[in-house]
This record gives sequence, C-alpha cells and structure tokens, in this order.
Amino acid sequence: MITLVQKLSAELELIMNEFPELFLVDLIVTGFSGNQRVLVLIDGEAGLPIETCSLISRKLSNRIEEEDLIEGAFNLEVSSPGIDRPLSLPRQYKKNIGRKLKIETLEGEIFEGKLKEIEEQTIVLSLKERDETMFLDKIKKAKVLISFN
Repeated sequence: MITLVQKLSAELELIMNEFPELFLVDLIVTGFSGNQRVLVLIDGEAGLPIETCSLISRKLSNRIEEEDLIEGAFNLEVSSPGIDRPLSLPRQYKKNIGRKLKIETLEGEIFEGKLKEIEEQTIVLSLKERDETMFLDKIKKAKVLISFN
C-alpha cells in the first residue's frame, strides 16, 4: 500500500522538476485524518525566495485537492529549513561552504570548524590546527553555527 508521504512525494517531485535549482530536504506529515499537517522543507544553493515557497505551496495544495490525497482538513506549510535544523543532504553542505559548522560523528566525536570544501562523499573542515576530512556517511549531525561578528 502506498503511504500518504509517498503520494505527496510523487506529486512534489513533479512540481519540483520546474525548479531544478531547488531540492527537497524533508517531507513530514503529522496529525490524523481530517486534521493533518504537511510540512515541506525545500532549499536551494542560492537560497529560497518566499515567492517560490508560495508558488510551490499553491501548486501542491491544488494537486492534493484535485487528486483527493488528504481526507478532510489539512494544513500545508512549505518553507526552507531553519538555521537550527541539521544539514542532511550534500547540496546543503555546498551551500554552507565558508560557514562554521559543529559536527558530531557516529563515534561521538565533536568538531567545530569552517567548512572548506565538499566532494562527492567527504567534506573538509578547517579546524584551528589542521584540516579534517570526514566522510558524509560518518556524520551523525551537522549544524551551522551562527556568527555575529
């Protein structure tokens, strides 16, 4: 049986094809039938204009109603992931080159440094004393640190 998330993802994929500079970060459905919340997190290397969020939201809302994907009332929110949300996709790392990150590895090690580069499966983090190369699949959590200077 196809889940609601799978159905919404398929519809969203068709819509996102119109915006090749953007990518889906996450699709979360919460609540229960008749009162569901759909949260769509999208991002792009050059940011995400609010007008684009609105356009994607309208298109997806229309598809949900046309295809009768959600029974009853629903709340749809389309936005970019907040700065407090961990990075999860390689394209998100690329967007944050030059920024300071806090990385927790699967082994529990914590690193803070400036993201220097990203390759296909690795990143290079510039620490105070050296550069550290890390495999993306060994990173448990990566967050952008906000700097006010």
